[in-house]
Amino acid sequence: MRSWEESLFLGLVMALGAFSIDVMLPALEATAQRFGVTPTAAQLVVGVYFMGFALGQLLWGPLSDAHGRKGVLGWALGGFTLMGLATVLAPSFSLLLAARVAQGFFAAAFRVTVTASIRDRYRGEAMARRLSQALLILLIAPVLAPSLGVGLLLLGPWAPYAWPPLLGSLALLWSRRFGETLLPEARRPLALEPLWEGALWVVRDRRAGLYTLVLAGVFGILYAYLNTAATLYKGHLGLSNPAFALAFGATGLSQAAASLLGPGLVRRLGLGKALRLALSSLLALLLLLPLQAPKPTALGLWFHLSLVLLLVTFTFPNAQARALEGLGRVAGLAASLTGFLSTLLASLLGTWVGQASRGEPLAFSLGLILLGSLAFLAGQAAERRG
Repeated sequence: MRSWEESLFLGLVMALGAFSIDVMLPALEATAQRFGVTPTAAQLVVGVYFMGFALGQLLWGPLSDAHGRKGVLGWALGGFTLMGLATVLAPSFSLLLAARVAQGFFAAAFRVTVTASIRDRYRGEAMARRLSQALLILLIAPVLAPSLGVGLLLLGPWAPYAWPPLLGSLALLWSRRFGETLLPEARRPLALEPLWEGALWVVRDRRAGLYTLVLAGVFGILYAYLNTAATLYKGHLGLSNPAFALAFGATGLSQAAASLLGPGLVRRLGLGKALRLALSSLLALLLLLPLQAPKPTALGLWFHLSLVLLLVTFTFPNAQARALEGLGRVAGLAASLTGFLSTLLASLLGTWVGQASRGEPLAFSLGLILLGSLAFLAGQAAERRG
């Protein structure tokens, strides 16, 4: 693959996970009606996916370190597609949730293999730039997916669930052109001793651990938003499905702007200073968010949350690069362990904020402040370590 084609392919692979969530947000109410559950319970379609995503990262990193990135990615794309078909055909809500857990489990390989394949060839600011390029393709999903989900609903409540496996099958065909990035001599055997050795490398890197908490905080904000957005905008602010899709997609444009402008800011300020600035600004915005809550307007809350998610998107690739900076020797395992811990904590906290707040603006705002504080304090501690 040429460089531009590889960026498009890696971006599509990462976007599969986003499409698996965003395209069905307009369908949560229809899902609740289809299976006879409450709208709050229907949010678990998002929450359990993230839990499967967290667990999968424990497996896929060591496998990709042992057998290479390309083969592992192909198997994961196949499993993701099959589980996506299972969500379309699920006869009960419990089986739908089980298929969503499995779908998230396979989707975890996308983040791990993409991150590790970039780390195989880049590090530091160069790695952050490549991740940002892949993220730019990924961010097409939140712009287009909700409107696509609204259109697919015309075919039935099952139709939004069919889109991710369709994309997965296309990515599986395209993956044949993806070149292997991990040389045979750099592979680590899938055995207990080297896995334990690699885990110790990660655990002993205190800055990697602290940046894992940063990722947990910022991912938690994103996951809470994804769990709650439909209830917040439609249930509490009275937006229609098309208006919700428009608001959600417009926020996705702000996230795309962060991916476009982020690398230039990092080059100008340096990775550490840019992260400190982003995390401080994020916390400041979140502390102001409860001011919107007493009499929230759709436009005001949308604008505020869009700024928050812009900073979340900027922080992700840079915090990920910072976490893996000293772990090139065990990049796949490091991506797995940091990804597992950050995603598991983020999914638990984000789902808790979504379920506990029920989309009520003030409760939701206070939950986001807790998550932003976690990211800010961990980032401050990590940068003090130098």
